[in-house]
Amino acid sequence: MSQKVSDDPLFRKNHLTAVRWMLASLVAVGHLWILTEAYEPLTLHGWSASYLAVNGFFILSGLLIAKSLSTRQNIGAYFRSRALRIYPALVLILLAFAFFFSPFFSEPGGVSHVTAAETWKFIVRVLLLGNPEGAPGGIFAGNFEQDFNGPLWTIRYEIAAYILAAAAFYIGAAKSLSRTLSLFCVVQVAYVAAPFVIDLEQLPAGLLPLMRLSSAFLMGMVLWHWPVLRRPPIWSVVALSVLFLIFGGTIAGELIGNLMLTGIIMRIGLSQTASTTLIKLPDYSYGIYIWHYPVMQAILFLLPELGPWQLMLLSVPIFTICAGLSWHYVEKPFLKLKIRNSAKYVPA
Repeated sequence: MSQKVSDDPLFRKNHLTAVRWMLASLVAVGHLWILTEAYEPLTLHGWSASYLAVNGFFILSGLLIAKSLSTRQNIGAYFRSRALRIYPALVLILLAFAFFFSPFFSEPGGVSHVTAAETWKFIVRVLLLGNPEGAPGGIFAGNFEQDFNGPLWTIRYEIAAYILAAAAFYIGAAKSLSRTLSLFCVVQVAYVAAPFVIDLEQLPAGLLPLMRLSSAFLMGMVLWHWPVLRRPPIWSVVALSVLFLIFGGTIAGELIGNLMLTGIIMRIGLSQTASTTLIKLPDYSYGIYIWHYPVMQAILFLLPELGPWQLMLLSVPIFTICAGLSWHYVEKPFLKLKIRNSAKYVPA
């Protein structure tokens, strides 16, 4: 790396929190229509904005995790930081399921849900990275989608990515540009080729999503080792957008879409000139991501005839407040328990 740390927006104030807001909002917008109309309006060539936004989360996470692994010498501190980022807010939303959503938004409801064994088995299952689908107790019965919290499915893949990234880094498989790029290419080719060479029904459950999100995560790790790509010229982002518009429906469509999204994320998130307003933005993104779905579902349980725009007007203030409370009173206080890296990073 020839770029000085002091000149790299990744090491100083940047707009990555604003980018996370943007990605979380795209997921929420997609669910406004999925939960009311069973489709997403922001779709091109079969790729929805919310689908690509999830990929974007993993691309950005890959970049930041690679940075953490490169600058942090203590693997215990690394895993402590990851756990403190994911679990406090996750525990909060699951407690909300037990004490609020399940008793009041189930059919039949009632306080018996709070002490029901199935309620707590579900909570333990999610905390142990099991499948979050199939919440018990008739949650949101009668809704178009009878699921407690669809977005939680990505959490176990995020944690798996943290573990696999650490393993790959410490055995040297992701410690240099050439090796990380090679690993990305292998996973990307396997992901693209899998539907053509294997009966997907015979694949282990979750393997294809793991390859999809691992590919996005490794794309972010490549960005760490190749800093010039973190400031792509505008013409390249425009060119990738045109390529996605033309070839998005081909076998390379998702890859082109991810590259386009990466360019947009880098241009906005790592701007050379930081906006005072954007750098002060509190990080509600995780809260928005995990709270918007059950809030929307609860509103539709009470008012099933709502359309997406009406649902937006009612749900956005509520889940934004929930995300704010989660950030200020749960996530941020727990993040203060992280072990700070005192060593000064010097690029190779």
